[in-house]
Amino acid sequence: MTLADLAQRLRGEAIGPQDYVVEGVGTLEAPEEGRLCVVWERALLERMAPSVPLVAPVGWLDGGRFGVEVGDPRTLFPDVLALFREKVSFPAGIDPRAVVSPGARVDEGAHVGPLCVVEEGAVVEEGAVLEALVYVGRGSVVGRRTHVEPQVSFYRGTIVGDDVLVHGGTVVGSDGFGFVVDFDGGHRKIPQTGAVRIGDDVEIGACVTIDRGTVGDTVIGDGTKIDDHVHVGHNAKVGPRCVIVAQTGLSGSCVLEEGVAMAARSGVRDHVRVGARAQVAALGGVIRDVAPGAVVSGFPARDHREHLREEAALSKLPELLRRVRHLEARLAALEGEGTE
Repeated sequence: MTLADLAQRLRGEAIGPQDYVVEGVGTLEAPEEGRLCVVWERALLERMAPSVPLVAPVGWLDGGRFGVEVGDPRTLFPDVLALFREKVSFPAGIDPRAVVSPGARVDEGAHVGPLCVVEEGAVVEEGAVLEALVYVGRGSVVGRRTHVEPQVSFYRGTIVGDDVLVHGGTVVGSDGFGFVVDFDGGHRKIPQTGAVRIGDDVEIGACVTIDRGTVGDTVIGDGTKIDDHVHVGHNAKVGPRCVIVAQTGLSGSCVLEEGVAMAARSGVRDHVRVGARAQVAALGGVIRDVAPGAVVSGFPARDHREHLREEAALSKLPELLRRVRHLEARLAALEGEGTE
């Protein structure tokens, strides 16, 4: 792709030789000629050799640098990657090695790959792609243009919306962890009678587990993005456009309102509500309701600034203990002198 073509697609201005051919996207750590680097910080720009093509803010490409100037390179970074991403096509049809129940409905424009299983009453809608070894349980629905990578399982009754991407190894609709605890007579399992409903434009990472509801459904809202190795407990309600990062755990019946951000290895207790646009920092443990827009951290999760002040004070504790011991020793010595 030439510099001129690239500028047209990014709605920017080409600076330098218009016919320069860009072969792909390069890394900022190891930039190379012919591969485009996207920069939005001056410090990164200064590390680039003049021979490396760049996408940069307006006015940054001077002193012999060349590339495409745009308004905001950070927001255009996904578009740049998409231009050079290898596109893999999946032809419509059912692979002869797949097993599709006569009672299932697979749209003629869908792709069902080798060793997939589509059970009785399941629906695979137009443009959906099931790669190899995908299981679609009884009565489940896979929406239009939804892409399901290998070894994903949708247990019975799972409803997946349109334009969803599910990465490999994810399990949706397995039983929630529900037992009547009895350490003497044996724990009794609580039947899990609900299902899972996933909205449109959701992305679910690899090896995620989303439990079905005990009574009623577990819900993932439109536009939510879930990282790898996340667990969503039974009857949890995740609102639209949330971001849930790796190794986060959501307990049963908790609620995340619209736009909540859960950082890595954070968690929410059962029946707790996290308000809209709130943020939970990495390792934060939410055990009580969080107000909309709040930023919390620590365990138990509390106001982030308050937590930082506590951590700062805690770091001074060894020195404080040393001083107390020193003062105690001096006091003991003074008291000893006074008794002589």
